[in-house]
Amino acid sequence: MKENYDRRFCVAPMMGYTTPYARKLYRILSKKSFLFTEMIACKSLIYSKKKDLIIENDNHNPVALQVGGSDIEDLKKCSQIARDYNYDEINLNVGCPSKAVQKGSFGACLMKDKVLVRNCLESMQSSNIITTMKCRIGLGQKLNYDFFEEFIDEISKIEIKIIYIHARNAILNGFSPSQNRSVPKLDYSFVKRIRSKYPQINFVLNGGIDSLEMAYKLINEFDGVMLGRLIQNNPFILKKVDRLFYDTDYDISVNEEIISKYFDYINKKINKDSIYRLMSPLLQIFFGIPNSKNFKLKIHEHMQSGRVKVIRDLLLSFVEKNKLLLN
Repeated sequence: MKENYDRRFCVAPMMGYTTPYARKLYRILSKKSFLFTEMIACKSLIYSKKKDLIIENDNHNPVALQVGGSDIEDLKKCSQIARDYNYDEINLNVGCPSKAVQKGSFGACLMKDKVLVRNCLESMQSSNIITTMKCRIGLGQKLNYDFFEEFIDEISKIEIKIIYIHARNAILNGFSPSQNRSVPKLDYSFVKRIRSKYPQINFVLNGGIDSLEMAYKLINEFDGVMLGRLIQNNPFILKKVDRLFYDTDYDISVNEEIISKYFDYINKKINKDSIYRLMSPLLQIFFGIPNSKNFKLKIHEHMQSGRVKVIRDLLLSFVEKNKLLLN
């Protein structure tokens, strides 16, 4: 079994964002945060010829591979792939409400069939990797704690040790995935109650955590916290995580070395993947920095012509001029 890492601070799986390139940047900024891939459909994971560009694990550990699916045999294969790529965990998505995911019979709609979810998770379990689940607290407009408890009770029968919970219902019709992250009512009390009933399971809280300060307060009440959009918008706040959440004795600064490390990684991927996918995680360095518009415009111009070295030099110059604001 893989080492059971401390999951007190997790970066949520985010479609289109938690790519291998983003995870490399996150790991440079924080040695301790527990990372996730974006959700990957089982069929893509098994059959895609480009899967290496999706699931590469370049020492991103500790890191989980999140999958979407409900076919038992496919999930078994995905678990083996996760082991082959040195992931610490394989996570089943039982929380995504999108129409495309529902059409594939996975994500939040699986909460309708708790026995199937238990069977899926059981098929993924192995002595060589930790198997976990990410879910919602229910389905539809109305909150129903009994439904949630019965669901978790069924999952607990296979001795699962870690469950990540987005503390909102999923509304499967009439709401977009974006609306599902904000419109359904947050209710952390559901997670508190379930945690007290199943002390053998670690429950990591997700949803509505919009600052590191809020996250830090919540780790006194839960077994960990999971943040998504805050990190998407400004990944560079991860430099504060190791000291704040893990009590480390080192500081991480945003400097030229971080830019150089990131480019050393993506240089090997040029012409293999889109320059926009390669560069997008790093471009959030401009978040909240006054008068950075001209830098951003120049970088976007050079992205269109694929001038990676020029972009690197521009970013190094930007960091040199703005170290005080960035740190």
